[in-house]
Amino acid sequence: MSKDKEILVRIYVVYFLMMLFGIGIVAKLLHVQFANGNDLRSEADQLIYDMRIIEAPKGNIYAADEQKLALAISVPRYNVAIDPYCIRQSLWDQGIDSLSKCLSTLFENKTPAEWKAKLSQKRIDSVQYVLIKNKVNYSNLQKLKQFPILRKGKFKGGLIVVPVSERVLPYKQLAKRTIGYVRVNANDSNYVGLEGAYRDDLQGRDGQMLMKKIAGNQWKPVQDEFSVDPINGHDIYTTIDINIQDVAESALKKQLELQQAARGCAILMEVETGHIKAIANLERAGDSSYYEMFNMSVGRRSEPGSTFKLASLMVALDDGKVRVTDSVNANGKYVYFPGTEYESVLRDSKYDGYGKITLKRAFEVSSNVISRVIHDSYSANPQEFIDGLKRMGLQDRLGVEISGERSPLIKNANQKDFSGITLPWMAIGYELEQTPLQTLTFYNAVANNGVMVKPQFVREIREGDRLIRRIDKHVLNKQICKPATLASVQAMLKGVVQNGTAQKIKPRGFDIAGKTGTVQLIDDNGAYSDKHQASFCGYFPADKPKYSCIVLIQGPTRDIYGSVVSGTVFKEIADKVYANTIEINQKSKSHVVEDLRAPRSKYGSKSELVKVLKDLDVDVKNDANESDYVVTRSESDGLKIENRKVKKGLVPNVVGMGLVDALNLLEGSGLYVRIKGSGTVSAQSQKGGAKLVKGTTITIQLI
Repeated sequence: MSKDKEILVRIYVVYFLMMLFGIGIVAKLLHVQFANGNDLRSEADQLIYDMRIIEAPKGNIYAADEQKLALAISVPRYNVAIDPYCIRQSLWDQGIDSLSKCLSTLFENKTPAEWKAKLSQKRIDSVQYVLIKNKVNYSNLQKLKQFPILRKGKFKGGLIVVPVSERVLPYKQLAKRTIGYVRVNANDSNYVGLEGAYRDDLQGRDGQMLMKKIAGNQWKPVQDEFSVDPINGHDIYTTIDINIQDVAESALKKQLELQQAARGCAILMEVETGHIKAIANLERAGDSSYYEMFNMSVGRRSEPGSTFKLASLMVALDDGKVRVTDSVNANGKYVYFPGTEYESVLRDSKYDGYGKITLKRAFEVSSNVISRVIHDSYSANPQEFIDGLKRMGLQDRLGVEISGERSPLIKNANQKDFSGITLPWMAIGYELEQTPLQTLTFYNAVANNGVMVKPQFVREIREGDRLIRRIDKHVLNKQICKPATLASVQAMLKGVVQNGTAQKIKPRGFDIAGKTGTVQLIDDNGAYSDKHQASFCGYFPADKPKYSCIVLIQGPTRDIYGSVVSGTVFKEIADKVYANTIEINQKSKSHVVEDLRAPRSKYGSKSELVKVLKDLDVDVKNDANESDYVVTRSESDGLKIENRKVKKGLVPNVVGMGLVDALNLLEGSGLYVRIKGSGTVSAQSQKGGAKLVKGTTITIQLI
């Protein structure tokens, strides 16, 4: 064979071998992809580690800051699971029956046999994360840690604990729609009330925890500690006074039940600042009980009726069209466009009318002759009347932070649906719409000497004791009308209660100024129905107003007039608020100079307290050698800690403790805890030292 042929053969051999090698690689890739692909992908998934987000506890929402009562609070809870795959066979065989019995006793949704079957099957399937229970309280967590197998901890007993937080409303239904909540669905989260308005402030900064992805797309913590600690959100201090809120809601509910009405609301506002001190919204449910299901104060508008006569007369007075001393003929029947297809008739509640009276008296008795007065004054140029309403700011949204506010509906004279009878009907509160809060804001401006302020639900945002942001008063209109007009209408509003339609609600000891309103409601077809809306809006004390208030009730079945239906609720709120919050006789305050002492401290866990005091370089005299929980005493030379003994079988005394220590101690004793307020425990429903009955409920009040 020649040398050239020999070289060529060698090349062919090498080429053939390389081609075989390439075919082998491709074959191996195909085998891996299709024959072993699922197993390898599953194995790879199980080896994925990631820093997973742990949601930070939200900031608390407090009542008015002088009260420091929590309206919404985040309570520590724990998601508990087990990894049966990591447990030694001998430990499993020895403890699974006992563990199943313990789990069945603590969580009664499964029998011991069902727990054993579930856990055993998951172990056979090599599952590394089996959920036991979400949002377990501290007491049950401590019990779980003592159960067979689980008492061996994370690595030997397979116990998995992930800290979470649960949002709690200590006062349940009180102002629920205003305080708000988060409604989670499959695709999104719907934020309601202040929870939504101040979402960014409340949210905090989420933490991170190193986790391993396991079968079933579950994530298992690799370590117990956070890799990045979550930081609590900022606290929101609202304007809500929980005592006034309770009064308003109770009075409203009582009247709704008496009238078997469809729904109602009551709002109390501080005149000078616009601070909302109470806001109640109740609606009848299918079980005939009343709940906060919709914030009608902010989000439901309706025709205001006779309460709007105030605005109508203010425009006419400001424009110089009328004077309150003018005489009018209140004959009880007012006909517009007689003999035409547009004929419209208005009647007074007093069929034969009131005769010749002043305009002031017509307002006090709520005569519809006011409709005739406005029509005669503005029929030649209806837009002049509309512009007067707009000048006072009645066409604008208030811009409150809570979402869902409806814009007022006030027609312009050039709109297609503005007819010849629109003007006289608008004058008495028909063919226009407002929300209850918008009506109240206008009346509040009259009480506030013409200054219209924006309703305000939040005063401050804080991080602990550090002020982050203060929400200042916001003026919407510096002067809604002329001073002379203001003086006239203030006198008329006072006259409504003194000798007009609201005489029945006249209180003792102080005066109320306000206006009644009764209006027919529109049904689903756009026609006026046989159902009514009754309202009363005003302020008190009449001469030096501190609070304004509106009560509006829709669909009463027993009475229909504002003075009876809503005025009764207004009077009850005003009486109780005035008695409790307005001091007539100022008591002198003595100023006592206290000795300089060590800082005060909450009672609680001895080990944690000693550590904190040491870090703060506070001198500690430790007389607590017999207990894990202590009480503290501030002295001139430092802080003294003494024993607070916790005896088995007796209810622990948690007065003076913070929330976390109190929860741990009470729940650890087997009690179910209800929380009211925030700060330091001031009272408990079961006295410390009383006989302990596990599983019963104890209520703790914090201030």
